[in-house]
Amino acid sequence: MRLQDRVALVTGSTQGIGRAIARRLAADGAHVVVHGRDAGKAEAVAAQIRSDGGSAQVVLGDLADGDTATAVVQQAFAARGALDILVLNAGGGSSGLAQALPVATIDRVLALNLRATILASAEFARLSESAHGRIVFISSGMATHAAPGVSVGAAAKAGSECFMRSLAQELGERGITCNSVAPGCTRTEMIAGQTWPDQVPPWTALRRLGEPEDIADVVAFLASDDARWLTGLTIAANGGLVTTAANILARA
Repeated sequence: MRLQDRVALVTGSTQGIGRAIARRLAADGAHVVVHGRDAGKAEAVAAQIRSDGGSAQVVLGDLADGDTATAVVQQAFAARGALDILVLNAGGGSSGLAQALPVATIDRVLALNLRATILASAEFARLSESAHGRIVFISSGMATHAAPGVSVGAAAKAGSECFMRSLAQELGERGITCNSVAPGCTRTEMIAGQTWPDQVPPWTALRRLGEPEDIADVVAFLASDDARWLTGLTIAANGGLVTTAANILARA
């Protein structure tokens, strides 16, 4: 129970990695504020946490819409009168070549993955008076590993990683740490039914896909006092994914 009585907001926590993070933080003793756009899904996750003996409440909002990210942090703070941990998990990448993407798609991807990160972090910094302040951004391997069809999402994730590194310098004097976690291919609803994830395990050192709980454990560590000396970092939680041409050739 190393997060006993701390308050954590996890954005995009109605499924996949976000849901696993919310459940793990609750298991560690945190009061968790579950966030999503769908009230039914968010309430279901909160109910699951409560049935496991944890504490959970719900806030709703589309983080790509205006200053909703600011409002969501404000609501989470008001729910418990405090906020110690902010996990920025909500996001989504573009699907398609850059030359074919509508402006509306580009704007939404940037708003959800970058602008919302900035707004939510800034409001957390304004409101939180915690002596254990933690901001954790869920990035992606696509921020550093090039692939076709995800260029705008990759740019947004990379931008958020850069933002986190600078924010760490701004907030460090207050004891607030800011870090990013970049998952590799992880078994979630987003890839269910697709065949390409079956090709990934041979390209990881641990020879398997990641599970949402693998990522949640890393986030729980960063949210704890055990990680008090870590800030401004991006942790690649990818099971040792091969990323260099030399290693790829060695596996061939």
